Amino acid sequence: MNDTTRIVLIALGIALLVAVLLPLLFMAGMMSMMGGMMSMMNGAMGNMMSGQCCGAVPWVMGGLVLLVVAAGVTLLVIGLRRG
Repeated sequence: MNDTTRIVLIALGIALLVAVLLPLLFMAGMMSMMGGMMSMMNGAMGNMMSGQCCGAVPWVMGGLVLLVVAAGVTLLVIGLRRG
């Protein structure tokens, strides 16, 4: 593997971990906070606003975060591996 390929793989791994993962974690935190606030208002606005309609959202966001972390770490390992 030549140096250009290694640099590109390392840059893609860092970009995935920094430019994609941090906003994704921020959005997941905001969504979970909104879900907690909505669950406090249950009864007044029904199940739609109390967070009962979107119970799979944390699992989907968690899976997406794990997928991005795995891809970024894999790219970094491939780029940093001695070959």
